[in-house]
Amino acid sequence: MNEVVKPYMLQPGEGVAGFDSGVKASVGSTGGAFTVIESSTKGGAPWHAHTREDEYFYVLEGRVVVWCGDQEFHAGPGAFVFLPRGIPHAWDVESEGKAKLLMMTVPGMLEQFLKEFHAATVAQREAVAGKYGLKFFKGRPC
Repeated sequence: MNEVVKPYMLQPGEGVAGFDSGVKASVGSTGGAFTVIESSTKGGAPWHAHTREDEYFYVLEGRVVVWCGDQEFHAGPGAFVFLPRGIPHAWDVESEGKAKLLMMTVPGMLEQFLKEFHAATVAQREAVAGKYGLKFFKGRPC
């Protein structure tokens, strides 16, 4: 049985139920349509590819460098980066300190994957990635 998706609003500092305050839209709150996470981070993600969803970044503060396939993007405040499914990509914070960005996937999944991945042991992480259709690479696969 499908749950009815309802409109909602979050105040600053609030997140959707079951996740920390950075998760603004989840599989549960959007009926699986998309995920939005506000992330304040010092580091990025290693080379990986999504098989089921596209990923997007919108930079709010700081700078990030994003590699996608054979392309390299340097993104500062107000920049938007689109990462199509199936193309290996990686990213890292380029500015000193932290970067703040909106991380999105369509369809939704990122919040659930990150929650399970970070709770898993190192030995379990490959299985968690596989469950969500992600593949990690050692080094640059392109």
